[in-house]
Amino acid sequence: MGIIDFVKGGVQKMMILRPDTQKDKVVYKHPDQTIPFWSQLTVDSDEVCLFFKDGQYRGVLGPGRHTLDTQNIPFLGVLVDKFTGGNVFVSELFFVTTSPIYNQGFGGPIGSMRDPELDIRVNPRVFGTYSFRITDPVRFVIEFWRQRAGDPESALQWVRDQLVMGVKSTLTRLLRSAELTMMDLGTAGPDIARAVVQSCPDLANIGAQVLEIAKLNINLSDEDQARIDEFQDQIVQAKLDARKAKISVDRASAEAQARQFALDQDFTNRARYMNQLDMARYQQYAAAEATMGLGQGLAQGGEGAQAGIMGAQMAAGMGIGAGMGMMAHPQMPPMQQMPPGYPAGAPMPMQQGYPMQQGYPMQQGYPMQQPMPYAAPMPPPGFPSQAGMAASSPGAAPSVAPCSKCGTVSPGRFCSNCGTQLG
Repeated sequence: MGIIDFVKGGVQKMMILRPDTQKDKVVYKHPDQTIPFWSQLTVDSDEVCLFFKDGQYRGVLGPGRHTLDTQNIPFLGVLVDKFTGGNVFVSELFFVTTSPIYNQGFGGPIGSMRDPELDIRVNPRVFGTYSFRITDPVRFVIEFWRQRAGDPESALQWVRDQLVMGVKSTLTRLLRSAELTMMDLGTAGPDIARAVVQSCPDLANIGAQVLEIAKLNINLSDEDQARIDEFQDQIVQAKLDARKAKISVDRASAEAQARQFALDQDFTNRARYMNQLDMARYQQYAAAEATMGLGQGLAQGGEGAQAGIMGAQMAAGMGIGAGMGMMAHPQMPPMQQMPPGYPAGAPMPMQQGYPMQQGYPMQQGYPMQQPMPYAAPMPPPGFPSQAGMAASSPGAAPSVAPCSKCGTVSPGRFCSNCGTQLG
């Protein structure tokens, strides 16, 4: 029934509300602008109803059932049509949803972008869903909706485009700061979504707010993805090669340290033998070492035998050279000093316990000192004794007769006391 029927039949009540088929719309505009007095206006709990006349905002009614008359709603007085005798309101009614709206889709190509790590250009695409709500219904209708009666979906396309631009700017910032690479796109969706919400294009000027981005998917074409995979395989292989090279370097360093430790120990042992100046033992050690090296080389055969012979020759040469060095630099006995109180020009007194040189005449007037017993070194096993050598030598007869001058019995041809030749 139209408004003319209401006027002809007298003032009657009119039911005004949003149809169920329009519940999913962000903004619904009532088709009739002429509304009778005492009509019943029903506003759902998740929306508000805005009144406009001649392009200007006049008032708003919240959730509930409202009887339209000037006594209950004072701002309706400016909406009364004088042409109908003051029984009709003339106004545009907009029902605006204020609760969060979920599962809104958006997406599209982002454009050409360069990966700073791989230094290649790709063309990513983004798809996802988002939720938003109207924070200022009046601003949203005036600044964004502009009191249009067309399809609300076409009007929200601008919001979707803003979200795509927000994803592009956020992705560019993350790539430039090296926080993200194109190889991470498959797992970086949630992080990028949160960053887009935090730095989302400011929609406050149209009275809207993006709440959340869900199911964000940033992908590449098959050709670009194949290039990314190839580069990723090369990077993984390069890291494996670098790790193997590092392990080889560490192993070589450890082996070099072990060899150096062995050389240091060998040098210390040889230096200890040299410092002890026991050339007989050192020559025995060198000969034994050469013999062991020769035996090991001969047991191995081939090049090992040749190496053992060379080692034996080298060790023997080192022993001979050390012996010659000792012979070239014999140790001299320390010089004796004159004891205190001894007359100047007198001969040096004999040291106590030092054996007399056989056949050397004593100086006249020198007090005789009893010689200390001197233990001759023991000959090696199998070596002939001094008595045997004297007996075996032709023309050498041991003398055991006493001295004819002092009566001292001395071995040899001269008296050990006075130096007189024994008969």
